[in-house]
Amino acid sequence: LEGISKSYGDIKVYRDFDFEITRGEKAVLAGENGAGKSTLLKILAGVIQIDKGARLAGHNTNIGYFSQTRMDVLNPHSTVFEEAYSAAAGTLTGEAIRTILSMFLFRGDDVDKSVSILSGGEKSRLILAKLLVNPPNFLLLDEPTTHLDVDAVDALVKALDGYEGTLIFISHDIHFVRSVANTVFEVKAGRVRKFPGNFDYYWDKVKNRPFAEEDTSGDDKTRVGKIKQENKKPEVVQKENQFKHKGYNAKIAAAIKKLKREKEKLEIEHYAKKRILSSPRSHHNGETVNKFSCRLKEIKGKISNIDREIIRLKKSFK
Repeated sequence: LEGISKSYGDIKVYRDFDFEITRGEKAVLAGENGAGKSTLLKILAGVIQIDKGARLAGHNTNIGYFSQTRMDVLNPHSTVFEEAYSAAAGTLTGEAIRTILSMFLFRGDDVDKSVSILSGGEKSRLILAKLLVNPPNFLLLDEPTTHLDVDAVDALVKALDGYEGTLIFISHDIHFVRSVANTVFEVKAGRVRKFPGNFDYYWDKVKNRPFAEEDTSGDDKTRVGKIKQENKKPEVVQKENQFKHKGYNAKIAAAIKKLKREKEKLEIEHYAKKRILSSPRSHHNGETVNKFSCRLKEIKGKISNIDREIIRLKKSFK
């Protein structure tokens, strides 16, 4: 994208904006809701018009775009199997197509359902299955895991792991993001900042980012400006320097950092176990459900204790 601008009425989402994605990158667009992630994805897919600028696709680039709201790519008169078969272009056997459909929960007689009677979630899953039957070399996915259970998400992760094309996606599924992304683009206030690493690398950089690197638009500009102004006061600077060189405060800071790492591990375990419990087949194993439910309560208690300890340690700074 070169010098593109996009507005919705009086709301300017992007202005004179440049963006480039290179071959082989599997990138997630990260940022708060309303930051412009979906708009950027739609611009890249060519499904919405830009106000000015140029959108230039690479040589022999074949784009596939998935959105929860874009169902017009399906033929309502076809069956699930026929729709998937139409995407294969003779490259896959019927058995291979049925295997891909089963990954997305179309099993047995489900493949003979008419597309016209599918629910919104089933249509989303079918579109994803079609994309993987004969994948283009540039995939754009907007929240692809919304209607998938645990096994289907893992199947999608496995498929994308072996995918040799370029990928940009949006997802709130942390497990999916961590498993797939090798690049992060942070979308914020009409700007995009690239982090050439996985999501953990990006998150570590964001958590340790100084105020000078924060976005300074809107209300944030006032807030950050006040903090910078306060930091210019000699007595504040002197006091901070004294704290920095005290061994006591260094030990407290190390203890807080250790607690935060422990909390993050617990949060990841909590998320993983909740995903398992959300599986439609989890109720078949009552012992596992009870065991995981108890562990989830235990984790919540431990996280609460960690939060209280962090607050106590912060108050003990001298």
